[in-house]
Amino acid sequence: MFLEKNRDRIFQEFEDFCLALPGPAEEVKKRLESWNEEVVVALKYLYANMPYSDVGNYSFDTYLDYALQGVYLWKNSPYCREMPEEIFLNYVLYHRVNEEEIRPCRTLFWKRINERIAGMGMEQACLEVNYWCAGESEYRSTDERTSSALDVYRCGFGRCGEESGFTVNALRSVGIPARQIYVPKWSHCDDNHAWVEAWCDGTWHYLGACEPEAVLDKGWFTNAASRAMVIHSRWFDTVKPENGIAGVDGMNTMYSQLGRYAKTKQITIHVEDLDGCPLKGAQVLAEVMNYAEFAPVAKLMTGADGSVTMETGLGSLHIYAGYQGEFGELIADTREEDEFWCVLGAEPEEGFWVDFDMYAPVDTAGNKCRTTPEQEEENSRRLAEAAERRRKKTEHFRPLWKDCFLGYKTERANRLMSVLSEKDRLDALPEVLMEHYEESYVYRDQYPAELFLKYIWNPRIGDEVLTKWRRSIQGYFTYEQQEDFRKTPASIWEWIEEHIVAKDDKERLSVYTTPAAALKLGVAGRESRRILFVAIARTLGIPARLNPADGAMEYWTGGAFVRVLKKRKKDAHITLIENGDTLWTCFQNWTIARAGADGFCSLKLRDAVWKDGRLEIDVEPGAYRILTSNRLPNGNILAKRYDFQIEKGESREIVMELRQAALSNISDVG
Repeated sequence: MFLEKNRDRIFQEFEDFCLALPGPAEEVKKRLESWNEEVVVALKYLYANMPYSDVGNYSFDTYLDYALQGVYLWKNSPYCREMPEEIFLNYVLYHRVNEEEIRPCRTLFWKRINERIAGMGMEQACLEVNYWCAGESEYRSTDERTSSALDVYRCGFGRCGEESGFTVNALRSVGIPARQIYVPKWSHCDDNHAWVEAWCDGTWHYLGACEPEAVLDKGWFTNAASRAMVIHSRWFDTVKPENGIAGVDGMNTMYSQLGRYAKTKQITIHVEDLDGCPLKGAQVLAEVMNYAEFAPVAKLMTGADGSVTMETGLGSLHIYAGYQGEFGELIADTREEDEFWCVLGAEPEEGFWVDFDMYAPVDTAGNKCRTTPEQEEENSRRLAEAAERRRKKTEHFRPLWKDCFLGYKTERANRLMSVLSEKDRLDALPEVLMEHYEESYVYRDQYPAELFLKYIWNPRIGDEVLTKWRRSIQGYFTYEQQEDFRKTPASIWEWIEEHIVAKDDKERLSVYTTPAAALKLGVAGRESRRILFVAIARTLGIPARLNPADGAMEYWTGGAFVRVLKKRKKDAHITLIENGDTLWTCFQNWTIARAGADGFCSLKLRDAVWKDGRLEIDVEPGAYRILTSNRLPNGNILAKRYDFQIEKGESREIVMELRQAALSNISDVG
């Protein structure tokens, strides 16, 4: 019987889903009536274990592709015959890899790959699938939004996170369990990376996505992985494995995979108040220094004893803990210690620069798999073959949007598309662009062209999936409501707070519910609700945006953007002053972050311009932290921090400082 072991719990979890989202569930149940029992079980599993945003953002037919292919593989794939159900459910059937857009792809990929792997064992088939992937996509740096596996296949390129998502889908399409392995941030350099693990005959093996080697467990990143502090995979199923939790992100859990790549140890972090009492339910962020900021690599919550335990590498972590408005932090050097205490409520040292060091783990990787000269030669031949196939494939690639404005002047079409990112111009669907064009152009003569293009016509708000939402918004609100919103734009947010419930525990937090879906569900995550505000405003002809520096909701009135929330008004001022010959570049050798409910959040000032040795910044009142970073050749960092509080109406000048390396620092390998 299909999924016999898990069938009862799938049915129960689907009933729970129906109770939580009765409207969408009724539509799903009606569609299920047309399909056989096995497909129904597969679809019920997907709906019961997906983020709410996936329920609203995508149609039933999207998931039908995954269910049909999953059932087919269970019945026909030689790789699935003896596979544990938990492996099949999470790593073959499941539709999501990380935070990518979901578009049906499994049946298509299977048709392209199946004949190439006929008769192969799992390991050989895994290698062959990766050669196919290499012929379809190559690495290219793009923006942070994650394209679907289908779009990576169609466009022929992607970031490592996109290529790994593509390769995972390709492997799952032929019945090979696969998952993305992710280093949120490296400790020894300013970047991150993602690759793939495949389950072959009961054992997990790794491979570089679209970067084939002649054998498994070999890749350029092997040595780099041995220097990581955290490496994890994601698990979306409601039934969680007991051990190895590396963090929680809404409804999905990260599991540590570091032990297969690096020397590790278990550390324990105790969180206490000023009286030494342990704090249950405190949020703990383990962070590394990357791009001159403290970047979270694990998010955990303390248990009844006020502590958390995690697996990590041998180096430095910045630990931030918060509980009921109080916070504390420390630098944990895990090379020598494995137990740390974080005290909340102590006043930070403010108003002067403090030196600290961050150590990267040393390279401890060995050559896990060696290849013969003959294997290397054959691999080089096949890589060249794949590169030629990619070249031919992408030579005449035509973005879909070019079919959208065929009846319009080229100049007008180019102006419309100029406000979108390169990635949007490659994968935006014509029907989506046309709806935004047709519904927004009634306002084109009411504002200067740049304001109209960026903040009314523009279908891109954050990193959400581009969808049609203007007609849905127009149909949702009465004429009277729309007029009230136009008169008082801030009331849009008041309506959202009252009618759209935030359920972050049911979301994958960086996967956003689209505006039309949020209205339909009545549920959306915190960031999705802010996106909805901008969408409603733009639909009604009100220029609006999320501020590019700090994400605050803003709308245009009186010749300027104003903040929706008065508490987020920028009525304080900071002047940063250069010191010496240092060329200051945000997210390269410095950052500034503001304290919030979930820790410090860096202001996005990549485009900030220093003039005459000064940088002027209008900010919200609050607690701030400036970090400066000097990374050494061995990967360690000489760092400084400057903490301060700034009040409403206050101006503050701060002279920047950067630690300089001595010869002893450079030669020290940590």
